[in-house]
Amino acid sequence: MAAVAARQVEIDCAGRSTREINQQIRRAASEGAAEIVLLHPAGRHNLCVALFDPVTVRLRGDAGWYCGGMLDGGTVVVEGNAGWGVAENTMSGRVEVVGNVGTGAGATMHGGELYVSGDAGSRAAISLKGGAVVVGGSVGYMSGFMMQRGSLVVCGDAGEALGDSMYEGTIYVAGEVASLGADAVDAEAGDDDLEFLRGELERHGVDHDPSSFRKIVSGRKLWNFSKKEFEVWKTAM
Repeated sequence: MAAVAARQVEIDCAGRSTREINQQIRRAASEGAAEIVLLHPAGRHNLCVALFDPVTVRLRGDAGWYCGGMLDGGTVVVEGNAGWGVAENTMSGRVEVVGNVGTGAGATMHGGELYVSGDAGSRAAISLKGGAVVVGGSVGYMSGFMMQRGSLVVCGDAGEALGDSMYEGTIYVAGEVASLGADAVDAEAGDDDLEFLRGELERHGVDHDPSSFRKIVSGRKLWNFSKKEFEVWKTAM
């Protein structure tokens, strides 16, 4: 680990285990580093997990599974692609991926933000409990599954069963939707929706008209489902 500028630190991941790398990240953050640069991450899994300090960690390359998971403060920037589960269970802070990500991006997030400039795999933002997942490209099937709060913004297309069994939260899609999931319905976008979209798009430099997005919410038919109401279940499906 070597200092390269005031409050900036470089960590060369070559030859180090994930545990060693994460320990060095925490040590540098606790000592006041403002930015930590990871060289040669080489697709390692579980990098930058459970960060609690207001520090920016920048990966010069690809990340593996669960990068930035359990984040509670700070920023993680992946200058490459990331595997499944990126930013899983984030409480606060921000994760940005310059490339594409695998399945389960932003799963169970409670707050903060995940921005993916490319495409996301299946089940993006599943069980989202807060915060925002913004995807510059497209998302795969069953994205937004069982959302409870928060927002999923898709600037490209969405796969099958979008928003399946969502309880609350909002999904916005600029492109085509292969199909909506159980109890996911269209809704009219209001001024608050357009203001939110405009802010997100401008912040990430995405050239889209906010009014072109389709808004999808819960139909609320499955909120209090009873097995005695089988016809309601069939209708919602």
